[in-house]
Amino acid sequence: MRSLLAGLGWWDALTSKGTIRLLAVQSLIDALGTGIALVVLPFFASRAAGLSAGEIALVLSAGGICEFAAAVPNGVIAGRIGVRKFIVLAHLVQGASYVVVALASGLPLILAGTMLAGLSRAGSGGLSQVLTANVLGEDQRSGALGSIRALRNIGYLLAGGTTSLILTIDSEMGMRVGLLLNTASFFLSAYWTIRLPATDPAEARPTTGRNWSVLRDYQYFGLICSASVFSSSLMVLSVGLPLWALHEDQVPNWTVSLVVTLNTALVIILQYRFSERLKTVRSSITGVRLSGWMFVATAVLIALTASRPLWLTVALLVGAALALTLGELLESPAFWTLSYELAPADHRSEYMSTFDLNRAGMSIAGPPAMAAVVALGVTGWLLYAAALLAAGYGGAWIASRRTTRFTVPAPAAEVPAQPG
Repeated sequence: MRSLLAGLGWWDALTSKGTIRLLAVQSLIDALGTGIALVVLPFFASRAAGLSAGEIALVLSAGGICEFAAAVPNGVIAGRIGVRKFIVLAHLVQGASYVVVALASGLPLILAGTMLAGLSRAGSGGLSQVLTANVLGEDQRSGALGSIRALRNIGYLLAGGTTSLILTIDSEMGMRVGLLLNTASFFLSAYWTIRLPATDPAEARPTTGRNWSVLRDYQYFGLICSASVFSSSLMVLSVGLPLWALHEDQVPNWTVSLVVTLNTALVIILQYRFSERLKTVRSSITGVRLSGWMFVATAVLIALTASRPLWLTVALLVGAALALTLGELLESPAFWTLSYELAPADHRSEYMSTFDLNRAGMSIAGPPAMAAVVALGVTGWLLYAAALLAAGYGGAWIASRRTTRFTVPAPAAEVPAQPG
């Protein structure tokens, strides 16, 4: 049993003393609070604040747009004042924003709160990776990030149970309490970030000026575009499969829950192991290519479910779930490594925050894009597969080309002067 738990990675992170436990508990609590808020907010906005469906869509879209717009500026600010200080301030602002939402009774305050949350959330994934490397060391970064991702999935599972209870009670006060639980998670995260040990000044020293060079780095933006297409795998679970079940009568609704549950369980069990194997640029480039093929298999298997018998439909969807999960297990640590290692060491805050554009952009463009895929039927899934394959090989090609920029040639041996 000890050997099995050790292989999970996140168990050791939770039970060990010191920095890794702080990071582990913080990620678990943060995911729990975020998961509760994501589910409760639309119900609260409709039943307690009286917002229409269009106004709820506006609220959710505004938060995503603000997150997208602030990713680069937030990275510049973090580079200026220091990553740790910025993350603490961002957690405090996010907590305050959900106080505003929880106490709101109409559109203006809810809209203001979600926009403020989006602005402060921008770039958080990349900056957290920088902080993790600073406080643990670069050699432990990949394993720690794998453990953190697994723990976040556990947090979302716990959030699902909590939100079910809140929505079953179906009271305005219960929904407000649910949103305030998210506030508490942010304030706790700020406290735990302050408690992290002091980072190495050589690694964490704030920059002396505002640096916007990332906006002119087209190779890095190409890598972001590749990661954006891969990020759509999350939309397959949350948007694509539910819509496909509505589009194809023979696809049972319960298969969507089956796929999501299987995906979540496998990520919890396997993410740490995959992260430990994708710690170098070379292995990560291979991981991106393999991930692309896994996502292609996912799209093709879903397309094959059209007009099939029930038993074959279920079998194909289970295969799609396994392929999708393998793609995510490869893609996440591969892009963690590439985004970090291929960013200039003295401007990682700016670059890593900007890399989060892939996630923020997909949260805006992903739902309509996935709806278009489903509307086109089998053709849509095959076109999506082609886009995934192009993104995989395109991202690997860009990373291979960029690697040469960060390879310092060995100094040539001095030739002694010839007597003459």
